[in-house]
Amino acid sequence: MRQDSMIQTERMVVRPIRPGDRDAFVRFEEASVHLHAPWQPIPPAGLDFGGLFDRALERMKHNRAARKPTDYRMIGVDESGAILGVFNLSQICWEPFCSAVAGWRVHAEWTGQGLATEGVNALLDFAFAPPPHGLGLHRVQAGIIPTNAPSIRVAHKTGFRREGYCPRYLKIAGQWQDHILFAKLADEHTFHYLEDEDSSEAASDANASPSK
Repeated sequence: MRQDSMIQTERMVVRPIRPGDRDAFVRFEEASVHLHAPWQPIPPAGLDFGGLFDRALERMKHNRAARKPTDYRMIGVDESGAILGVFNLSQICWEPFCSAVAGWRVHAEWTGQGLATEGVNALLDFAFAPPPHGLGLHRVQAGIIPTNAPSIRVAHKTGFRREGYCPRYLKIAGQWQDHILFAKLADEHTFHYLEDEDSSEAASDANASPSK
């Protein structure tokens, strides 16, 4: 798997978190906590935003060193290094399942401007692209609280299908919350920012000069 994955979208670069992102991450969370809190688990007692970053970074270091990672923590940054969004793949399972859970959130100042759709498309490119450019997964799922209309719109725009309804699925904001389960398979995905190697090879074969 490629260790320095960087995906250029229209307005940001989606890449793994780095040690130098700590201050920008804290600023991102402080500016957007009012927006994100209703849709996220309550953080462990005594763990501030800096501590959350440190824990995520440690987990990311472990997973980047692993042959088969179980989590991948990515951010979308602009030219100044400011974090515009956070895009994660967690609970990655390998064969025979080859699946992961996607999660996303954007800066409060960037809501309603298509940035989440942009970032999730990049995240799915990375999930489905074969190594070394991506993880080569078969399936990505996302669980969304029914009242989280913006995230449901993002799921639809990025090609997720509704698969089911899960009562009291996750403990969010201190309450066991119902979730709508969405999923997308690799063969349902159209690449936006990373090249689909299978399509690229097919096009190359089609354009090749016939042998004489």
